[in-house]
Amino acid sequence: AAQEGAETAPQWRVQEIPGDSGLIPPPVYLCALPNINDYPIFGNAGWDGNWYVGYNLCWIEKLPPAPPRNFRSSFVGVKLGRAKTQQASGKPSWEKEPIPGNIYIAISSTPAWKSVQRFHLVSTEDIPLEGDMENALEGVGEARWFWAEVPMDMINFEGPNFISVWSPASYFISRDSAPILCGGWGAKGVEVNTWLNDEIQGAPPINPDNSLKTPISVFEPAIAIKLIPEETTREIRVFINSVREGKPGAGTKVIDSSVQGYQIDRAWLEVATVTTTYRKIGRYLYNPPYTFTLNPQSLPRGNIFIRVAAEDEWANKGNSAPFEMIVEAGIEKKAR
Repeated sequence: AAQEGAETAPQWRVQEIPGDSGLIPPPVYLCALPNINDYPIFGNAGWDGNWYVGYNLCWIEKLPPAPPRNFRSSFVGVKLGRAKTQQASGKPSWEKEPIPGNIYIAISSTPAWKSVQRFHLVSTEDIPLEGDMENALEGVGEARWFWAEVPMDMINFEGPNFISVWSPASYFISRDSAPILCGGWGAKGVEVNTWLNDEIQGAPPINPDNSLKTPISVFEPAIAIKLIPEETTREIRVFINSVREGKPGAGTKVIDSSVQGYQIDRAWLEVATVTTTYRKIGRYLYNPPYTFTLNPQSLPRGNIFIRVAAEDEWANKGNSAPFEMIVEAGIEKKAR
């Protein structure tokens, strides 16, 4: 019984979702903190804690076993922001572009990672940029989660899952050039589950006996596993509503689209030619309206096909029917 005058824990009443509600079971997130949204520190603005992801710095996180349920797919992910910029080649000093580089992630049941356990996570082209106090800069925004799909048989249901995050880009050696990993306030008095290894050179450790170098406390890095339950496959319908002229003299097009689905995570543009498959162009949109500005300067020349694609929280994807256009010398000539 509680003593008189002592604080008592609040009593919570949880409402269960009826079994016939028709709602899709949510993804299961495995991370150090109970709430995957509790990682707002470092990767957005202000003090960054020197939490960069680099060529010479590998983050290692020990996550719990996956729960005994049936899942159809699995992902490992990191919340990143504050990618750095440099002067765009051949452009005025105030025109910036992301310092090119890639972030990789790996998963293993031990703190050592073979090549088959390593996966490309994201390019700096898609990571929100760090703001510039002297120049107007597009692409600055809130840090985002990025996910890489991994085979289900790599997920450990019986023991710990060790995740490592690093970059093979040799110039990502400090916070001045590399993206920043988000963090959250950790719990007190818990077992260490995060380490840094600053003895790598563009690849994670391969010897479990000496891979866990420097333990980290106080903060938890935004590193997680995302498990997609079975029977969550759903159709996402995407439509291009109109293609309009952009700003006068810019030669751009504005594409208005609609996305029909449940808990849409992001949408983006894709381009293909008669000889190449579709690839993403431009940055993701994370909220409606799903209206894109298409700059022909970034497009291949000749006949091309443009479509809008979208993805929901369960990694279901959909895309619109494409429209065709001809690009000559960076100027769009015809669309249909």
